[in-house]
Amino acid sequence: MRCFIAGMLFLFSFQAIADTRFYIDWLSRLPSHGINVAQKDWVILVREPSPETVEQLAQKYARYMDTGQVDRKLFQPGWRIADTPRLSESTPELTKELLASLEPSQPEYRILMKALEELRGWRESAPDDFPDDLILFKGDTHAAIPKLNRWLRALDLADSLPDDIYTQAHKDVLTEVQLQFKLMPDGRLGALTRQALIAITNQHIRTLKTNLERLRWMPRQLPYPHIKVDIAGYNVVWAETEEKNFYHKAIVGMPHKQTPVFSHAVDSVTFNPIWKVPQSIASSSMLRNIKADPEFLEREGFLVYQSWNDNAPQLNPDNINWQQLRARNFLYRLEQLPGVDNRLGKYKLGLPNQFGVYLHDTNKPELFDKDARSLSSGCTRVHNIDVLINRMGQHLGMTAEFDSGHQSEVTTKIELTEQIPIYFVYFTAWPDAEGRVRFRKDIYQLDNALNSWF
Repeated sequence: MRCFIAGMLFLFSFQAIADTRFYIDWLSRLPSHGINVAQKDWVILVREPSPETVEQLAQKYARYMDTGQVDRKLFQPGWRIADTPRLSESTPELTKELLASLEPSQPEYRILMKALEELRGWRESAPDDFPDDLILFKGDTHAAIPKLNRWLRALDLADSLPDDIYTQAHKDVLTEVQLQFKLMPDGRLGALTRQALIAITNQHIRTLKTNLERLRWMPRQLPYPHIKVDIAGYNVVWAETEEKNFYHKAIVGMPHKQTPVFSHAVDSVTFNPIWKVPQSIASSSMLRNIKADPEFLEREGFLVYQSWNDNAPQLNPDNINWQQLRARNFLYRLEQLPGVDNRLGKYKLGLPNQFGVYLHDTNKPELFDKDARSLSSGCTRVHNIDVLINRMGQHLGMTAEFDSGHQSEVTTKIELTEQIPIYFVYFTAWPDAEGRVRFRKDIYQLDNALNSWF
């Protein structure tokens, strides 16, 4: 019996040591996820490297991996995408399998991790790859040029540059960098320009950490198919499977009328929709148009109702003194009938929500040619939305119903047989369709607090 007890104690001790080593190794790999273990926590481990202490710290950082490091209500209060934590206060122990399951399974997470590792590598190697005495002039050949090209590509500053010679294209890219940092805009690679590139590298490292954190706020796995409104990327994605994603250009809310970050479900498609003008728009820009042009309402197919009551009577706009109206006393409801001038275009995807936003067509498709497309009042306009609707119809087995809607000339609302999950997301670093990480403009200034944390 004594031998049995001694053997069990030995096995228990061996297992405890193995678990401790595993936890420490797991903690040491967290920086690759954009999570740095605090120096004070490493000091605690050095002073008291007991299995209990190690597991307590592992529990702490496991929760960071599970739901994020920072309080999203404080650092991005507009984030309203629900997530279900895998860990709870009653989780008995951290197994290898459980820790592995905490990492977001969305493929973009690993791509951002790889980009983070690459930029850290450039930050460390830049002083050796591009020493202080290296100055490149147009027409120069040098072994550092291919490295510079890869660095500029990783920073999303250039797409394709010649590897064999320093060209005007190189100078143009570096001139933009120099102007950003108020350096002499000569387009040459020198010590100060190298330092500017390191500064951009540090900025992008923080941005990658910020967006890895946002991914930890997302549901660990998204259902397929789903629709993703990529706000900062100005696109809408029909994600049929993990491998099959179809992209559409999008127009999103202006900075002062932001498209919200939230999740919901599409439950209907309306063909030839009627636009019920939101009160904020009707009492401001729309009222200005009416005052400036008495024929505006009739020409563009607007009807006027006495109030927002569903039973409110329709009014003759000629009997209203529009010039005396102001935003504070504008109580009328304006509705635009279907037609070529209808702001919603020919299609609307319904998703009843507290923000009153939805996806729709547009009567101004030329706006999709712009690079910056934060132009709407909060709703999302989708380029070639009919193609998106057809893909939805194929998935739902509703092609015949949708074909009937396409051919109709009157307002036709079709309820979906199955609701389609939709996610309005905000990521300022994200892989494109080819898997290359692109750094987007922070159009709503939502990175500031998060970047400062990292």
